Amino acid sequence: MSFTDSRTHQNLKAAFAGESQANRRYTWMAQVAEKEGLPEVASLFKHSADGETGHALRHLMYLAAQAGDPATGLPLGDTLTNLKSAVAGETYEYTDMYPEFARVAREEGHTEIAAWFETLAKVERFHAGRFQDALTRLQAGSIAKPDADIAKHI
Repeated sequence: MSFTDSRTHQNLKAAFAGESQANRRYTWMAQVAEKEGLPEVASLFKHSADGETGHALRHLMYLAAQAGDPATGLPLGDTLTNLKSAVAGETYEYTDMYPEFARVAREEGHTEIAAWFETLAKVERFHAGRFQDALTRLQAGSIAKPDADIAKHI
């Protein structure tokens, strides 16, 4: 059985999504606690969010090595490869995902949410363009790497 057909692959994808979402939830909860004047609780949420990030990154490491990007299915690895995956992911979001989400939200009468999704489609298009620009420049050799002695101080 190939790894991508295994339950382990599905479990890693679910775990990656869950840990990533936990990070964002705890980050949001930390902001709420800060607004409420509860810095100790905010710190607890921030620390936990960082831990969830570590878990998610380990899951992604296994996914990248075995199956590629869990969102796009494209390979992950060096920066050139990662930029290609990022362009594909952002392009999908602005051409398919968010327009469809906006259509459904509008159809269901959730006009504010539909407008939010439409805004996000524009933002994702901008992100795709930035990643594409970096990819093009990297392929052309016009993104310079700093000298190794300088790089260690950056």
